[in-house]
Amino acid sequence: MFLQKNKTKFIKSYFMNLAFNLANIHNNMTGTNPSVGCLVSKKDKILSYGVTGFGGSPHAEFSALSKLKKNSNLDCYVSLEPCHHQGKNPPCTKSIVNKKIKNLFYSETDNDPRVQGKGLEFLQNNKIKISKINNIYKKNFYIFYNNFNKNFLPKVYAKIATSKNYYSFIKNRSQITNIYSRKLTHILRSEINAILIGVNTHNIDNPILNCRINGLDKVNPSRFIIDPNLRINKNSKLILSAKKIKTYIFYSSKNNNKINYLRSKNIYPIYLPVDKNNHLNCKEILVTIGLLGYKNVLIEGGYNTIKRF
Repeated sequence: MFLQKNKTKFIKSYFMNLAFNLANIHNNMTGTNPSVGCLVSKKDKILSYGVTGFGGSPHAEFSALSKLKKNSNLDCYVSLEPCHHQGKNPPCTKSIVNKKIKNLFYSETDNDPRVQGKGLEFLQNNKIKISKINNIYKKNFYIFYNNFNKNFLPKVYAKIATSKNYYSFIKNRSQITNIYSRKLTHILRSEINAILIGVNTHNIDNPILNCRINGLDKVNPSRFIIDPNLRINKNSKLILSAKKIKTYIFYSSKNNNKINYLRSKNIYPIYLPVDKNNHLNCKEILVTIGLLGYKNVLIEGGYNTIKRF
């Protein structure tokens, strides 16, 4: 009896760890949604599994459950509480009920205000037994996601390219990085939600700010440009690619012609007031990015932009 209990406990812990390993596959690649792992079993035999898709769709539970044929008395392991709200994806709780899950094992409650225990409560009301399994190996897996849901401020990263003598710009030389650091940049872009640059970097470098690595080239972060006076070049790579990659511009100028032109190119202008130095407030920029749902942002701007943040 003792050995059987320990075996059952080990299997449950093992399956939950597998759910977290699944979530880790797409960690930071699921847009504004958290990466979740889901595993479905019956009598300790794995029947199906899923992970949140690139960009946040489909959800892990839907992916795992949709592969199942008609069945009953199933166990479902999820790294995070299933959602119970209608967004771009249907509520995962309803998929779980429809597939006749008997036991749901979860590791963390989702502190998104739209969830916060509502998913677990709905499942309990539908006669599904709920059990929590603490996963000691991945206890900080959702720490940045949880922090974001508390203060709505994205986590900020910065990419800084400098020469050995600490110059970030060298006259008559277009790049001071090399092939290895550029590949690292593309990997980093695939793992964050948003990129932020200033208008000077945009106009001088004419970047496209996408991910150019085979297999990750569809995981492009949204792009934000700080441009108080709307000096942005009209025919840049960034503007011409805005139909494919969501792009925003922070501005304060009342240049309606330029604003209308940008909107016609699928760019989202966001008005913010400037301070006495003609600068946009950095905290207001980050709060706005956070309110749009972006949980992390990579600053790829020049020295002045990075210094201000």
